Amino acid sequence: MAAVIELLVRQGYDSTSVDDLADAAGISRSTFFRKFGSKEDIVFADHDRILARVHELLAGTTADPLRAVLEAALLVFGHHVGNRKTSLARYELLHQVPALRDRELVMTHRYQRAFRNHLLSALPEGENRELTAVAFAASVVAVHNSVLRQWLRAIAAGEDVEGVEGIEREAREAEARELAARLGRELGTLADTFARVSAGEAGSQAAGAPRPESGRPAVVVAVLDPAAGTERILQAVRDALA
Repeated sequence: MAAVIELLVRQGYDSTSVDDLADAAGISRSTFFRKFGSKEDIVFADHDRILARVHELLAGTTADPLRAVLEAALLVFGHHVGNRKTSLARYELLHQVPALRDRELVMTHRYQRAFRNHLLSALPEGENRELTAVAFAASVVAVHNSVLRQWLRAIAAGEDVEGVEGIEREAREAEARELAARLGRELGTLADTFARVSAGEAGSQAAGAPRPESGRPAVVVAVLDPAAGTERILQAVRDALA
């Protein structure tokens, strides 16, 4: 996939034929269509595979629902970092082809829907279960994508000390662990925020306390600029749930 996407970047998306892509992938034209379907499909072919792993993980987990979604998000992140060359080539290609950015949004929604559906099936029943599922799934995807794009921008700008080519395996693995740990901490903070709100609501209702006034929602969907940093996203959620 890295070779195919790099060819699209180098020659231009519209200027590259399916025959060119089949040659780069080392397969015949008919096999290309059978395996991938189209030029657009091959750019995101690995997403279908990783999404299937997400569904498998969530279907078999016994973990706390919020933590299970975090684990699934880290699985997706690990795939991108572990396939560094492909991830960078796709990032560069998406900047060249607006139509592919639209397809990326569709793929992002598929992950978000998988997280939401798991939460809907696993969270305790309550009037805010659906809102919590929608808000938490959207927040996890936003934080995941923010960290991923920061990493990709750093590599594309040449800020990566080791460089894209020739990086030693140990250095690459250390980088992957560090990035995953950072994302895990930030997602953990997000999960703790939602968990505290849910626990507070449950305690208040059990004690017969009055419900919060309108305008002080227990769950919020924060709409921010796509370039917003991770801390800004988290702070917006904290402020709204305070």
